Amino acid sequence: MRCLKISAAAALMVCLTGPALSAGNTDPDWPCVQRKIPALSAGMMWAGPPVDEKAEKVWSADDELGALVARISARRTTLDEAATQIAAYAGGLDAHSKPVKLVALFAGVLSTINSERAQIMKGITKFTRKQQELANAIRTTRKEFTQALKVKPKTDESRKAVRELERKLSWQSRIHQDRERSLRFVCESPVILEQRAFALAREVANQLSE
Repeated sequence: MRCLKISAAAALMVCLTGPALSAGNTDPDWPCVQRKIPALSAGMMWAGPPVDEKAEKVWSADDELGALVARISARRTTLDEAATQIAAYAGGLDAHSKPVKLVALFAGVLSTINSERAQIMKGITKFTRKQQELANAIRTTRKEFTQALKVKPKTDESRKAVRELERKLSWQSRIHQDRERSLRFVCESPVILEQRAFALAREVANQLSE
């Protein structure tokens, strides 16, 4: 009976794997409740001057600006600290260079956050595929386990096979379940980066208007 309970639990767990959590998403490898947005665009959060190739070139060619972009984009820097650094940088700019440099600052932040976010989303896709592979392995083990239970007459060898399959199914199920529990935290990372990009865009825009 205990074996059958393990088998039933594993079956239910496999049925509830990733795709059920990603209702509304068209990408089968995207398990998160949040809608998948491949990349953040300036238009989603920026109402200032156009963010074009010139802005990209400005920040990537300016060591001081590039260092600021790296510092304020990093999640280890609090948003309050980032706001202070943005204000200090803007305060040292003259009226002519201020708009150019601040647009470039935002361009750098958006590019940097998009790059980190893309890597995280790639990891989420890899995570999902591994879960799908494990779910398939659980189905295979469950089928073998069910067949082993039906073997008659019972011999020492058949009982041993049942015990080994039971342990294997339990182990696979536990790993799958533990990874599913971590899914919510994995899925939060792109959202946190999105929120950070919006917050930094607002801080840079505030400096532009002063």
